Amino acid sequence: MSIRMFISLLSALGILTFSSGCNAPPQSGGTVNIAEALSSDTGDDCHEKATEPGIIDFPDDLGAHESFKTEWWYYTGNLKTETGRHFGFQLTFFRQALDCEKRLDDLPVEDASAWRTRQLYFAHFAVTDTQNRKFYSAQRMNRGSLGIAGVQSAPFKAWIDDWQAVQVKANGDTLRLTARARAENQPDAPQFSIHLTLTRQKPVILQGDRGLSRKGPGLPDASHYYSFPGMAAQGVVSVSGETTKASGHAWFDHEWSTSALGSDVAGWDWFALRINEGPNAGTDLMVCQVRRRDGRPNGYGFGAVSYPDGSYDILSESDFSIEAHRTWTSPATGRTYPSQWTIRLESSGLSLQVAPVVAAQEHSGMFPYYEGAVDVQTPHGGGLGYVEMTGY
Repeated sequence: MSIRMFISLLSALGILTFSSGCNAPPQSGGTVNIAEALSSDTGDDCHEKATEPGIIDFPDDLGAHESFKTEWWYYTGNLKTETGRHFGFQLTFFRQALDCEKRLDDLPVEDASAWRTRQLYFAHFAVTDTQNRKFYSAQRMNRGSLGIAGVQSAPFKAWIDDWQAVQVKANGDTLRLTARARAENQPDAPQFSIHLTLTRQKPVILQGDRGLSRKGPGLPDASHYYSFPGMAAQGVVSVSGETTKASGHAWFDHEWSTSALGSDVAGWDWFALRINEGPNAGTDLMVCQVRRRDGRPNGYGFGAVSYPDGSYDILSESDFSIEAHRTWTSPATGRTYPSQWTIRLESSGLSLQVAPVVAAQEHSGMFPYYEGAVDVQTPHGGGLGYVEMTGY
């Protein structure tokens, strides 16, 4: 599916035409394959492409890059209460360019209005309640106009209505995440929310080659990509009317591209893990395996290890391995996902046993994919993390 087909599908589902104040997309049986939407088979070349390393600059690159087609700001984390109760959370903001700037600039000036926009924003919000084995999920979509949704760089702010990630100070390393919704994947639609403060404790990781992350052999098969590992997180989580103080750690990814994936790619398996115990305590690890349509890695897997002192190593596919052991089938979509893994770092010999804290953590809406909290065990101590799986 080309990006044009992706946008056409969004239009057919009514997403590009809803007005201010609509917090959720219309109900529809249609779904979108995320990997196909990021395919390099775009049919045009009017958007900017990620081709050069070493161009990421702050604070400008905290914000949106509207000359690229696709972009996301990704927060995932694990929290525990004083009594040890565990919650996982995800809040992700996506931006999709609706058309090329030069095409819209060809329109007559009188066609301009406050409603016109080249950008569509959508967001996914989820909380995992491990104690009650519940996964709460919701999504929102809206135009990047009239202040309804958008992303700015200085001070950083990403928002759709009252779902927000807001930098506390213009030059600070602290931001606040707030989101409240009714669970769209639960029959009784209970409310759930987060109000969290995230504080950077480690330097930024420029993924790949100085921020240029290759996903395949083609020149456009790449993205600009950086991460903030091991962010301290604290605040409150609310599920079904019960509000609880909790603290822990979060991982942040910011990535933008025009055609990051080749046409032979089916999806990916992405892990962000933190070791909290033993001699490796304070180590944050991200690995991602890009899968071909036959299920095998495409040779462009990537990752990074962030050590307790803030130094980090960039990983290529030869530096790690991911072996799946079990599967779980979603009763909502019928899709079957891996559900237990051994991840090995070849250079250090570190072996991690990884499994979801709750089996059912699938976003089953228009963009079906699995995103959930995982438990991590090593021979010398444990930890927590997140897994994302697409294309199953």
